[in-house]
Amino acid sequence: MKSIKLFVTALTVSSFMLVSCDNGSKKTTENVDETTEKVASKMEDNEKPTDEIKTRTYKMKDGKIIVYNLDSKGIVGFDDWNDYTVVNYELAEIRNSQEVTISQRIRNMNYRIANLGNSIPAWLKTEEVMEDVADIQKEYKELIEDADASEDEVKENLEELSEQFDDLREELNETVKKYTEIHADAIEEFNEEIKKGKIEAAIEEYNEEIKKLDKMIEKE
Repeated sequence: MKSIKLFVTALTVSSFMLVSCDNGSKKTTENVDETTEKVASKMEDNEKPTDEIKTRTYKMKDGKIIVYNLDSKGIVGFDDWNDYTVVNYELAEIRNSQEVTISQRIRNMNYRIANLGNSIPAWLKTEEVMEDVADIQKEYKELIEDADASEDEVKENLEELSEQFDDLREELNETVKKYTEIHADAIEEFNEEIKKGKIEAAIEEYNEEIKKLDKMIEKE
């Protein structure tokens, strides 16, 4: 009976693997809110991106499927983190805007930026990522609270906000890369022991490697 349980566990663990990527394909998500749908629609239908947006799909250690999009600059959106996706898009639009007055568009991001830390998926909540989120919120607050700022000062503050968001994007790129590498190592260790017929050792090796993922997450 024990060997049967181990075999079933082994089959379950071995299902944790990278799944195929779909580069440039259109996608839909049932729980995406209306604002995010509008952003996706505008990106797909009205404006050609300056470079290709690729979709990556990954199966996590608990079986959950995560989907994120990236371009040459890094991650531009997550299926399960709409606030990040919208803020990233809005900042890109504001950077390229020819409008003299962009204050209203900046203020429209208020809720999204305030909610970044609340809506972030648990697996991305590393200490470094959360620090970058806090820095973005700080820069944004300074930007919108300075009512007497000149146009040049607004542009300067906006640039600082954009730079902070670039730091967040870079940290997210590193976090996702590290997460997938650790997961891949765990699968490799598991498979090596399975080939030797050592089921218990395979599970032990997998669990030992996967502990590194849990250590990445900031404890609340």
